[in-house]
Amino acid sequence: MIAARALLAAAALLTALPALAGKPPLAEGERVDLNRASAAELMKLPGVGQKRAAAIVARRARTPFRRVEDVLTVKGLSRRWLAKEREHLAVGPAPSPAGLAGAVPARAAAGPPGAR
Repeated sequence: MIAARALLAAAALLTALPALAGKPPLAEGERVDLNRASAAELMKLPGVGQKRAAAIVARRARTPFRRVEDVLTVKGLSRRWLAKEREHLAVGPAPSPAGLAGAVPARAAAGPPGAR
């Protein structure tokens, strides 16, 4: 009787695991670009919910990510998390200047003409 209950409990737990996970795992080879992904796409990553996705988006709005390790500047993301999820992370080119609010044009940042 006890063995039957344990077996029934184990079966119930196994059927509930996908629901407990809350989101399907990323496919092998699937990558999320930290500079271009929407908050919804970022939330596909394990351990990234609405708040962390918003924090990643806010961080990249200030300064685009240059390398995957830069994501560690986001509160709540650890080296351990990065080690587990590195294969699913990518850092592509930052969005075009037209897509960045408050960005300084490259010409203005270089100084006045003839100053070289």
